[in-house]
Amino acid sequence: MANNVIIKTLKVIYQYKMALLFLALWAHVSLLNLFYVNYKGPVFLWQENSEPLTIQVHFLIALLATGFYLAISKLRQIDSDKKVRITDKFWLVCSLVLVLSIGFLLI
Repeated sequence: MANNVIIKTLKVIYQYKMALLFLALWAHVSLLNLFYVNYKGPVFLWQENSEPLTIQVHFLIALLATGFYLAISKLRQIDSDKKVRITDKFWLVCSLVLVLSIGFLLI
C-alpha cells in the first residue's frame, strides 16, 4: 500500500520536474541573495530583495538555468538515440559556457 503511494507520488513529481527545477532554482537564488554574513552576523536585505527588478533578475537566472538544463538533456537524448553523434569537444564547450555564465552572474 505505502509502496503504491510512493510510486504514484514519484510519477507526479517526475511529470512536473521542469517546473519544480525552476522553482527550486528561483528559491535558491533568492535565498542566496537575501542575506550576507559579516563579522557582526548576518545582514538581511529584505527591502532590496523584494524590489520588482530583483525578483525579475532572479526569475531570469532560474529560467536560463532551467533552459540550459533542458537543452543539455535534449542533446544527451539525441546523442543516446544515435541520431547525431555529439563529440566530447562539444560537451567541453557546453561546460565552458556554463562556467562562464555562472562567472558572469557572480560579477
